[in-house]
Amino acid sequence: MGRLILGPEKTIRLPEGTQGSEVILEPLENGWSVWFARPDVRRVYIEPTTRCNLDCAMCVRRVWKDPVGEMGWETFQKVLEDLRSFPDLHRVTFGGFGEPLVHPRIVEMVAQVRDLGVGVTLTTNGVLLDRSMSEALLEAGLDTIVVSVDPMHVQAYARAGLMEGVDRVLTNVQGLRELARRRNLMVPRIGLEYVVTRSNLEELTLLPELAKALGASFVLVTNLLPHTQDLASDILYDRDEPLPLPAGWPVPSGDWIVWGIPKLPRLKWGAHRRCRFVEQRALVIAWDGVVSPCYHLLHSYPFYIYGRRKEVTRYVLGHVGERSLLEIWTSPEYVLFRAKVREFRFPSCVDCGMNCTFAQENADCWGNNPSCADCLWAQDMILCP
Repeated sequence: MGRLILGPEKTIRLPEGTQGSEVILEPLENGWSVWFARPDVRRVYIEPTTRCNLDCAMCVRRVWKDPVGEMGWETFQKVLEDLRSFPDLHRVTFGGFGEPLVHPRIVEMVAQVRDLGVGVTLTTNGVLLDRSMSEALLEAGLDTIVVSVDPMHVQAYARAGLMEGVDRVLTNVQGLRELARRRNLMVPRIGLEYVVTRSNLEELTLLPELAKALGASFVLVTNLLPHTQDLASDILYDRDEPLPLPAGWPVPSGDWIVWGIPKLPRLKWGAHRRCRFVEQRALVIAWDGVVSPCYHLLHSYPFYIYGRRKEVTRYVLGHVGERSLLEIWTSPEYVLFRAKVREFRFPSCVDCGMNCTFAQENADCWGNNPSCADCLWAQDMILCP
């Protein structure tokens, strides 16, 4: 057993295999907690850009005041070099609050991350996924792609002048799958993402056939995060009835292939809360090099939760231009934040019902700032690829 010496005759015994590890002490009411600061990141989300080729009614860019931009090459190269410090890293996802395919060097980004020997996921609206882009992404080694297919995007096609937008996206995805088949590739896995609301609930029943037609491996169904009062009335969570999905979905095809295994959201606010970002040892890097713990705290914006307006303030844990990802990840602030989220030491503002000033901002009456008290991701109501 190792020992952390605090003073004369005062020691803490450490488990086998942790000798030499850096630890951070957290003072509690009746003692101390000891947390290890390890390079144990397993997943990284990179936001290449906050620009987009569409203008969806539900998009946060309609209401926020954050600057719009794309990750510079020097910033990306610094991120790439810093990723080598994490021996447990197994996947990088290109996504965030913009359309990754808008970035002029997204293919190079995918290729260079793939050279690290990790899996690469990309989320997209599919409009720019034409044949040349598909071929380039296959060459780069992309192994998972998630395409948004909900009616919110259909409306955005019309605003963008893409009258055949739906057909274009479906043709693009089918073309990607065909190119992969011709190359005898089992990847990329294709996923579909559907934001379900009261107004598009009936169309949810079309997802199994769509998944089969596109060869999708999984379908991610998530609730809406409303950023305006109008959209707040279209939320579906707190619904008593289950989602109207076809009986028997997913449907086996052949001896082993299953089309579109569904990942479904929780529909009722409850006592059980957990953070998948913390569970997966994930961090998020914005286009400007800022590191945050999750998508929810990546930018500053308003949203509505059960009719109550809330202002989220961006949580900056560091900048890759000033400190390495390893330094940021193992900093006392970040280690202690993850410890707090892991045990979910936050109140539940939804259950309180007081509508205090804390609940209108990203803080709480327990002294947390930022607070995860109103996080719909922690309720599994909103899901991310």
